[in-house]
Amino acid sequence: MDATFSGALPKSEIKATKFLKDNPEYDGRGVIVAIFDTGVDPGAAGLQVTSDGKPKIVDVVDCTGSGDVDTSMVVRADGEGCIEGLTGRKLKLNPDWQNPSGDWRVGAKAAYELFPRPLKDRSKEERKKRWAEKQRGAVAEATAALAQFNQGHKGSLSEPDKKSREELETRVKLLTELDEKYEDLGPVLECVVWHDGSAWRAAIDTSDMYEPGSDQGLLADFTPLTNYQAERQYATFSSEDAFNFVCNIYEDGNVLSIVVDAGSHGTHVAGITAANYPEDPALNGVAPGAQIVSCKIGDSRLGSMETLVGLTRALIAVLDNGCHLINMSYGESTATPNMGRFIRLAEEVVHKHGVIFVSSAGNSGPALSTVGAPGGTDSAILGIGAYVTPALAAAGHSVRGELESGGQQYTWSSRGPTPDGDTGVNISAPGGAIAPVPQWTQAKRALMNGTSMASPNACGGLALVVSAMLAEGQAVTPARVRRAVENTALPVGAGDPAATLTYGRGLLQVDAAWDYLRRSVEVDVPATLRYEVGVKRSDGGAQQPQRGIYLREPADTLHPLTFQCEAKAVLKEGSDTKSEKLAVETKLVLRSTVPWVKAPKLLLMHHGARNLETEDVEESVQVDPTALPDGLHYGEVQGFDATAEWRGPLLRIPVTVIKPLRPFAALSPEHYTDGGSETMEGAGGADSVGGGGGASAGVRGALAAGAGQQGAAAEEEPGHSFRGDASVSLGSLQFEAGREVRRFIAVPEGATWAEMRIRAGQTDTPKLFLLRATQLLPHTRFSDSEHRSMVQLSAFGDHVSSFAVRAGGTLEVTLAQFWSSLGSATLDVDISFHGVEVQPAAGLSLDGAGGSLKVYARATLRREKIKPQVKLDTLRIPLRPTDAELAPLPFPRDTLPQGRVTHRLILTYKLSMAEAGKVTPTLPMLNGYVYDGELEAQMSMVFNTNKQKLAVSDIYPKEVQLKKGDYVIRLVLRHDDAQLLDKLKAMPLVAERKLDTAVTVPVYNTNSDSVTGSHAVSKERALCPGERCAYFLGPVPEDKLPKDATPGRLLVGSLTLGMLSHKGDASPAAAQVTYVVPPKKSNGDSGSSDSGAEGEEKPSPEEILNNAIRDAEVKVLKDMTADSDESKAAYEGLAQRLRRDYPGHLPVLTERVKRLAALPKEKRDVAALEGIIQAADDVIVAIDQVALAVYLAQKCPEEGPEAAKRKKEMDERKAALVDALAAKCRALLDAEHNAAADTAADGAAATEDTFEDTFRELRKWVDTSADAAHAVLHAQREARAGRLAGAVKALDKVSNPEDKPAAREVLELRRDLFSRLGWAHWERQEARKIADAFPPSYPLF
Repeated sequence: MDATFSGALPKSEIKATKFLKDNPEYDGRGVIVAIFDTGVDPGAAGLQVTSDGKPKIVDVVDCTGSGDVDTSMVVRADGEGCIEGLTGRKLKLNPDWQNPSGDWRVGAKAAYELFPRPLKDRSKEERKKRWAEKQRGAVAEATAALAQFNQGHKGSLSEPDKKSREELETRVKLLTELDEKYEDLGPVLECVVWHDGSAWRAAIDTSDMYEPGSDQGLLADFTPLTNYQAERQYATFSSEDAFNFVCNIYEDGNVLSIVVDAGSHGTHVAGITAANYPEDPALNGVAPGAQIVSCKIGDSRLGSMETLVGLTRALIAVLDNGCHLINMSYGESTATPNMGRFIRLAEEVVHKHGVIFVSSAGNSGPALSTVGAPGGTDSAILGIGAYVTPALAAAGHSVRGELESGGQQYTWSSRGPTPDGDTGVNISAPGGAIAPVPQWTQAKRALMNGTSMASPNACGGLALVVSAMLAEGQAVTPARVRRAVENTALPVGAGDPAATLTYGRGLLQVDAAWDYLRRSVEVDVPATLRYEVGVKRSDGGAQQPQRGIYLREPADTLHPLTFQCEAKAVLKEGSDTKSEKLAVETKLVLRSTVPWVKAPKLLLMHHGARNLETEDVEESVQVDPTALPDGLHYGEVQGFDATAEWRGPLLRIPVTVIKPLRPFAALSPEHYTDGGSETMEGAGGADSVGGGGGASAGVRGALAAGAGQQGAAAEEEPGHSFRGDASVSLGSLQFEAGREVRRFIAVPEGATWAEMRIRAGQTDTPKLFLLRATQLLPHTRFSDSEHRSMVQLSAFGDHVSSFAVRAGGTLEVTLAQFWSSLGSATLDVDISFHGVEVQPAAGLSLDGAGGSLKVYARATLRREKIKPQVKLDTLRIPLRPTDAELAPLPFPRDTLPQGRVTHRLILTYKLSMAEAGKVTPTLPMLNGYVYDGELEAQMSMVFNTNKQKLAVSDIYPKEVQLKKGDYVIRLVLRHDDAQLLDKLKAMPLVAERKLDTAVTVPVYNTNSDSVTGSHAVSKERALCPGERCAYFLGPVPEDKLPKDATPGRLLVGSLTLGMLSHKGDASPAAAQVTYVVPPKKSNGDSGSSDSGAEGEEKPSPEEILNNAIRDAEVKVLKDMTADSDESKAAYEGLAQRLRRDYPGHLPVLTERVKRLAALPKEKRDVAALEGIIQAADDVIVAIDQVALAVYLAQKCPEEGPEAAKRKKEMDERKAALVDALAAKCRALLDAEHNAAADTAADGAAATEDTFEDTFRELRKWVDTSADAAHAVLHAQREARAGRLAGAVKALDKVSNPEDKPAAREVLELRRDLFSRLGWAHWERQEARKIADAFPPSYPLF
């Protein structure tokens, strides 16, 4: 690759190219970098060897467990050297494999559970082509057979010929119907694990990926693998998919980990960091000499979402492999920064074990406070922003023109500060690259962009620095490296108050950082020394120390504030007191970078904490924002080494102040008129300094002379008038590619939503804009309260957004022209606030037993159109665990430093669905908490009663479509504190079912209407400013509730009142509504009891007693088991006595039929079958079939006092007769099969007649073709007559029932029928379906 395309993988921008030219040996050699990502392809181009010939990839670990295979089942080889795989297939072993114990451990894995989505889709397409070829052949053969039959059978047909033609027609039709329902479940991988005397080995049979009989992918041809760390070998599933994998074996051979990548992201990241191309060095990554440890944290079961189990195991792998750096190009928004279990573990790895942790800051910009965790929120981790240069734009993105502003931050790169005041972004690096991707993508390299690419670029730069430090014997510590890169970064965005929050300290400069480290080696003593700050408001604000000062809300800037600031000089845990702790004495000169922040001038630091505040409050840090203009302001208190100020700041206290425009400070409802025309005195507006450019922000009607004056002075200045319609005009804003404009507005009290209208001016081409409306709430993700949209506008185009707002808080409105959308543009922006207040203001709870709920609606800002609507769209089904299993995990991959053992709690819940629906298993206390969560795992799996896995969820619960029936939900929680897990053994799980049709709660104007259920509100009305009105919600008619809305359960939905001004839709401001399902109404006394019916002959006390004893004995008989000789003898004894004492008593006779008919296949020998037939005949003889037929043939049901009793008796007799006939038919079929196997022709013929006679008798009482209970028997009869396609059709209802999973017997019968039809591809498909539907055990978490 020549210099023209060098920008495709940027290195010169961070001065890596210059550094390597000056220091060619310091190219990452000796450095090991852990890549926390989707996994790295061990066969990818550029990731084979380092620049000095060492293996590039040191270890490959699936930390998530998504590739784990249960290999705890032990089998032994037969005389032919074969074993039976987990799915029942016969597998030939390689005779050269050594296995002293003779124990072979087997398991199985569905290949599609491992394949990334793009590969899975491509594989399905290729397999579909081969499938279609087989299907066309089968259709052609069936069609030809039908044509041949028709050719040879002209004229009228005999009854047998009609059935033959019907069968042939059914075959053609069936093939078409089957193909429409075809689902490719993918191949099954048969896994074998054994110990060869020196190491655990694994082999995988991949023959299911190939055509049957091809002899490809056989187990015996597989080259066994052991743990990658030991031999660094990998394999490929097939040449078609080019999907490489490695194997790791855990838990003494009981778990095989098949390690694959969950996407191409991780390989790309690794390539940016350390790719090495000996044949073309221009393609190299930043540090070609560095080695890589691939730590897969993206779970393949979750579409590559990270899990805390994966993150924790990854940290363990880092220490196990002696890594120097971690790159993590992953992250999420977080409710609480710098807090949580993973954060604590990461800080331990950094501060105690000296690993440098680099991570992406996030891709949620350009609004402020959008940095993600952990990169942008954890003090121990370097958060990296994404920068784009003209060279990268041209060579990487192929942008058609030059960037107008030169290099700049990508528009979407996340910005600081964090909610607790830290800058969030530490440094920036190029955020795009053309770099290696996995072989399965069918490409060597690809373009990706994001802070995911900026982070490995910076990590590669740090690997160069660390390589130099190691080579020259310098102490490598996170504190030293962080100080060097932050204090030597190239400043970007000078003059912009958002610069530090956008770029961090600037663009990484590798050469300058190395020069700094060389110069500071003598003064960086002790080497692990770092400085931390904690800030609290002196007036009693936040009790937890903050990492900076962040004044954002309107009240924060009305008065000067002072802060208690604590500075700490911290050493690595375990540092020696005499030689290190006592040696700490740093003389700091403190300076403020802005005049509105004041701090003490000197600070003498020793090991431990030191408070900047003394008894004299003047010496605390003081922030005076009162004279600042509206907008964003940023400054710092910096601490310099008094003896070596060239070192740059050793300590920083970031100070961010947002002074919002307060145009509505004087508004209250009495000032409003209907049309909002009254003029009021209020606050003028000024440019938001953070946005840069654009016209003055002002209130509509306030574009008069004084509108541009600043801050508090403008509020007091007379003549600044505005109309009282709660609208703000941001004026005409100028844009170019990458330009951002921010405006901060104090949301008026009473506002519940806002509408923002944007109108474009003249432009030559359509322009792409990012729109953000952001408010921050305590302990809440910014993403939960931010409105985000992307819109493309042509000349004079417009766009309207509406979003909920929180009254009294600061709203940040950010508009940005996308960085690659070239050219200039103008936008006119107007924002109008609206409010309809609901009382009670808290969540509305409707008690179904309490009638209606009265609520008040009030227009708070202007005349509003309102139309109350209450929709309940979710049913919450609370579940308690039915089982809890707490156990330690004493295995290396789950053992934390200092031998801390992780414990695992598995909770089992049972869910019964009264009707089909979409269900989401939720853990309200845990869901949504990732990096700020306390537990290490919260993965749940949903199963049917056959243990077939239907869905997997973790931090973000996943919806699953469930049929009517019973299900099992298994949940795993992990932590190293067993006592904590023990407290959670009874933790509830809430299954949330999304209703197909929301329940509408009727809304009424009066209580009388709610009582009578009349005149429900259906039209909108106007509500004047300050006006209140009342509505009555409910009650909900019982017949409108879903079947499974049992008493006490909750239906959840929302109440909307206000309507958007620009269209008739409901506003985004909604109040949550919960509805408590009341007790079901009683049906009253049905009068069905026969005990006192007139004319009925009452039994004598002796008869009552005898019948009660008899019925009790029958019940005991039914409940008895016969799983041992003793219990079997007891059962037979009681059964014989009851048959003797109560001859002809139907429950006794039917119990015997049911018990014998339930015998497993292997126990249905000749004697057992004869017993079934005899027991069935006893039932048949005991029933007066003529009387039963006469009763059932009646056109009108009987009436009278005994009618109900007689109907019940007749129904029981019919059911007993049908069951007996069916049991006899099945026994006769089995007897026929046994006779055929023994080649007893005479016996078979006799059985055949008997079966047909019995089946015809059965058909007199039940339609076997329509009754699902007899579908299998009907299909067997069809198959017996040679009507194989008809047999398959007979199984339609039971092969995919609505209320339960299909029985194994049904699917196995279908498989056998396909085999007899000669449709090998469908036989194989059904066998695959059986393997998927009936796993031997629950899968591993």
